[in-house]
Amino acid sequence: MTNTLTNAEKIQHLPWNTGLNATNSIFAQLTYFGPAFVLFLSELKLSSTEIGFLLSLFPFMGLVAPVIAPAVARFGYKRTFVTFFGIRKVMTIGLLFAPAVMAQFGATAVVLYLTFIVGGFTLSRAIAETGMYPWAQEFIPNSIRGRYGAVNDIVARLTGIAAIAVASFVLERGVGFERFTLLFGLALFFGFAAVWSANHIPGGAPVRGSQQEQVAYRQLAGVFKDRNFVLYMLALSAVIIGSTPMGSFLPLYMEQQIGLSESHVVLLQIGLLVGGLATTYLFGWASDRYGSKPILMSGLIVKILLPLAWMLLPRQSSLSLPSALFIALINGGSDIAWAIGSGRLLYVKIVPPEKSGQYMAVYYAAIGLIGGLSQIIGGRALDFTQGLSGQFLIFTIDPFFPLFMFGLVLAVISVVLFQRVQADTSLSVSEFAGLFVHGNPVLALESMFRYYRARDERETVAMTERMAKTKSPLTVDELLEALRDPRFNVRFEAIISIAHMDADERLIEALAKFVDGTELSLSVIAAWALGRLGDKQALEPLRSGLDSSYRSIQAHCARALGTLGDAETAPLLLERLKAETDKGLRIAYSSALGNLQCTDAIPTLFEILASTENEGARLELALALARMVGGEHHFVRLLRQMRMDKATALSQAMTAARRHLHVTEDPIKTLMVESADLFARNDMKAGITRLSELVTVLPPERHTPAGRTILEQSTGQLQVHHDTHIEYLLLAIHALGVGVVE
Repeated sequence: MTNTLTNAEKIQHLPWNTGLNATNSIFAQLTYFGPAFVLFLSELKLSSTEIGFLLSLFPFMGLVAPVIAPAVARFGYKRTFVTFFGIRKVMTIGLLFAPAVMAQFGATAVVLYLTFIVGGFTLSRAIAETGMYPWAQEFIPNSIRGRYGAVNDIVARLTGIAAIAVASFVLERGVGFERFTLLFGLALFFGFAAVWSANHIPGGAPVRGSQQEQVAYRQLAGVFKDRNFVLYMLALSAVIIGSTPMGSFLPLYMEQQIGLSESHVVLLQIGLLVGGLATTYLFGWASDRYGSKPILMSGLIVKILLPLAWMLLPRQSSLSLPSALFIALINGGSDIAWAIGSGRLLYVKIVPPEKSGQYMAVYYAAIGLIGGLSQIIGGRALDFTQGLSGQFLIFTIDPFFPLFMFGLVLAVISVVLFQRVQADTSLSVSEFAGLFVHGNPVLALESMFRYYRARDERETVAMTERMAKTKSPLTVDELLEALRDPRFNVRFEAIISIAHMDADERLIEALAKFVDGTELSLSVIAAWALGRLGDKQALEPLRSGLDSSYRSIQAHCARALGTLGDAETAPLLLERLKAETDKGLRIAYSSALGNLQCTDAIPTLFEILASTENEGARLELALALARMVGGEHHFVRLLRQMRMDKATALSQAMTAARRHLHVTEDPIKTLMVESADLFARNDMKAGITRLSELVTVLPPERHTPAGRTILEQSTGQLQVHHDTHIEYLLLAIHALGVGVVE
């Protein structure tokens, strides 16, 4: 089969497939695949075994797929599907006459009649879907398969909900078989509309020439040599065997054991659809973005708990219906996660596109055989356990109890098996779950949606900023996208926003490319952002940035390395500081060395401070020196207090230093008390004189080497400049109180 369709052509015609699924959803929910059909069979007095047999025909007919696959390929996938999709609608007309057959010829005749009708329908369905699977792999682009599948499912669920609501209304107010006849007649109208929609979907041409060999009978056995495919099918089998009978007979369980009416049982189907509807786009989007396996595994893990929830439902109670509806919502969400994840994994990873014909034929036949056996076994087991009753711990034992326990055990087995199936991404289930427990995932998803809907630069910048505020890893891809935006302000905002996120390997790599780039205004802010993220993965790109030909990049990389505490870089920075003449770089190196507490740089920093005139730069140098002894917050707090009330701040700082030093002896105590008093009286010159005298009598061992050096250097400068240079006064008092030996 030669694929001549471009992705643009495929996307253009996808609405026809959406229309097909929407109308066929109504048909399915009102006939064979909705609860009304099982209730219809029960109304005809069929036993659980007979119902199970009829339901088993749906999957069992899939066994014809390997037999007819070569013929389907030659006839054309599209032509096969449309033809037999239409025939199965014609066969459904026969359901309208089943009550008459029952009345005229009896129970045995109606079972034979329904076997003919359902058998004809299921055979046509099997032939049609043998063509649909490879056709769908052709006309849906893999890049949007998850999202499109979600949108498609949403539309189908909405129409399905509407159909079930109608079914519930009709069953509640109608009587006898007429209510089912009305539903089947309405279903047929939408069924033929689905056939009309299918005819407009492109592709699915007949397989010609050498490509016929790919779906020849002798090629089908080769599929079983694919270990990953076999493992996938074993895991899938466990899910089908465990969940299919449980789902098929759930309406009877609700009616016979829980005590719900027929109309309320039908409402549970709406709960299932609404639960899926609420999560389908999220899971579809997530599967395209994060891979199929985390999605399907999430659904399977929930499926383990569902049988327990059904068994623990309150019985014959006013709480029965609301409790059942809540569980149905959860069930619907897990079903859609499982369906989207497993289906996408099948198309994207499990089945090679060039061998789609034989793989899909074997797949369809296998799930048919497994599904059919599960229905027969489930129905037979339910008849066998009809007399079962009792109590076990908190569980009520009834005929459905073994069915639920069997489903629970097989759900656990399926999880174990699927863990061994090759994934289409490396993201694990725990990592996927982690995306939704960090930050604010709801706000993140809303911001991401609005980001893509933004109509101008200003709105895009605002949404980029908003995404960072969520602190959610879900926004990482959008922030990376913003870094590639053609608008400068968006890229600039993206870098700032990334700096406020938790560290992520992809974000760090993206920022590193900016540091190494030529867009200087963004390179420098990227270097700052790498330091702000606080992750050691940023060290290498920042170290490389020190060798940039641009001084601004060197300066910001040095500051960022200091912020990250890169002690290995300290000797290099000190060496460059001693030889550097550029004022900006000297300040940047000094700041970094202060953060790194490189005490060998103290003399050099005092030399630079003495020759620096800019007030902001002098304070930054003073802070770098203060960091050598620690207590940065004490230094900054003292500075702020001095700006409000210099005299009081200095006096209180001297008193606090005396307490910290535990001074009791003279003349140290006297000098400290006098200095504090003079500062309080705003006699700065005299207070500084007492402070300088204090330093000469303080035992050197009271302070760390760095603290003593800063104290001596600062008081020495105070004797020259007095209080005209506030930095020295700040440093002296900070070192006096903080740079002590503990």
